[in-house]
Amino acid sequence: MILMAVAAAAQGEYAARGVKTVTLKQPGTDFGYPACRLGEAVELAFDILDSEYDRLEYSVRHCDSDFEVDDLMFNEFAEGFDMRPLDDYRESFNTLQHFTHYSLVIPNNDIKLTISGNYIVSVHDPDDPGNPILVRRFMVYEDNDPATISARVEQPFLPEYQAQCQQLYVTVDNSRLRVYNPDKYLKVYAIQNNDHNTRRRLKISGFLGDNIQYDLNDGGNIFDGGNEYDFLDAKDVHFRPLGVDAILYQTNHYHYYMTPQEYDDGYLSNGDINGAFYVKNDRGFDRDLESDYVEVTFRFKYDPFTDYDIYLYGSLTGWQCIDEYKLKWDAEAELWQVTTFLKQGLYNYKFILKDHDGTTVGYSTGSHFNTSNDYFIAVYTSLTRDRGDRLVACKVVK
Repeated sequence: MILMAVAAAAQGEYAARGVKTVTLKQPGTDFGYPACRLGEAVELAFDILDSEYDRLEYSVRHCDSDFEVDDLMFNEFAEGFDMRPLDDYRESFNTLQHFTHYSLVIPNNDIKLTISGNYIVSVHDPDDPGNPILVRRFMVYEDNDPATISARVEQPFLPEYQAQCQQLYVTVDNSRLRVYNPDKYLKVYAIQNNDHNTRRRLKISGFLGDNIQYDLNDGGNIFDGGNEYDFLDAKDVHFRPLGVDAILYQTNHYHYYMTPQEYDDGYLSNGDINGAFYVKNDRGFDRDLESDYVEVTFRFKYDPFTDYDIYLYGSLTGWQCIDEYKLKWDAEAELWQVTTFLKQGLYNYKFILKDHDGTTVGYSTGSHFNTSNDYFIAVYTSLTRDRGDRLVACKVVK
C-alpha cells in the first residue's frame, strides 16, 4: 500500500492523508445522513490520490448505541462473508491529478445485514487488517416502524440560551414497543447537521399516556445554533466566484486563494447546505472521475497573538479538528491561513476556535438561534431479549 495506515479507535472515524472526498449516504442522493432502512442501502465512496489500483478489503461491525463495537459475532448481524475485496474502482480521466475512485454499496452480493443498529465500515490493506485506512459510521433502522417520533426545533425556554441556541422538543410513541423501563432500556440521541461531535443522549422529562417526552431544560437537547456556513464554489476553474480573490495555475494544479475573512458574529442570512459538500465539474460528464483536485488556501484575519487554535471545519474536514486543517500565522500577509487539497465542487465551511485542550470556545461567525440547522433523532432499545442495541426509529427535523 502507498498509504501509511494508522490504528483508529473502533468507534471513531478516520481517514489516512491520501484518502480524499469521503462520502457515505444513500445511493442516488447528494446529501443526507448515513442511514437507511433495514434491507435498503448505503454507499461509501472515496478517492486515493497518486496511485494505480491498490488491493483493498472492507469489513463491517455492529456497534452499540454509542458506536462502540459490541460482542456480536458476524453471523449474528449479517449473512454472507466478512472481510471482502473492495473491487468497484475506476481511474480518473481528463484530470491533472490522478486518483482512483472507490465505491462500496451495502448490502451487496457478499454481505446482507440482518438486524438494525449502529455499524462501522472499515477499509484496510489485506495484509494489515488491524490498521484501517478509512473508518466510517452508519445506521440501519427497523423496517417495520415499531416506534414513531414527533419533534420540533424552537427557541430555548431558558433566557441565557435564547439568543444563541436551539432546543429540541421530542416525543416518542411507545404504544407498539411497550418498553416498560424506558429510562434504562430506551435511548434517544440527536445529532446536528451530521456532525457526530454534537451527538448527545436526551433525557426523559415526562410521560403522556404512551408518549415519552424529551424536552428538559437542559436534558441534552439544547444545541449551539451556530451560523450559516460560508461557501466555496470550485466547480469551474475558469470562473472566479464570489469569495475567491484569485484562481492561479501553479505547480501542475489550479490554486484557489480565498478572500480573507474577518471575525464577525453577526447572523449570516445566506442559505447553505449545513456544512456538507457536493462534487461537481461544470465542464465534465462524470463528476466522480472528471472532477479534478485543486489547492485551496483559506484565509482568516484574527488576532496574531491569540491563545486559541483555529481550524477549518465542516464535512470537508471530516468534522475533525486536526493538524492538517489547522491555520498557521503568515507574518508577511498578516493573517491566518491553511491550504488543503479539495475535489471540484461546492463546499460549506467555517472556522472554529479551540482551547489548547480541545474545548470549542467559539465560531468565526458567532452562534444564533435563527440559524437553519437539521437534526437527526435516533431511538434505540437495549432490551435483554435482543442481541445488540436495535435502532427502532429515526427522524430528521429542521
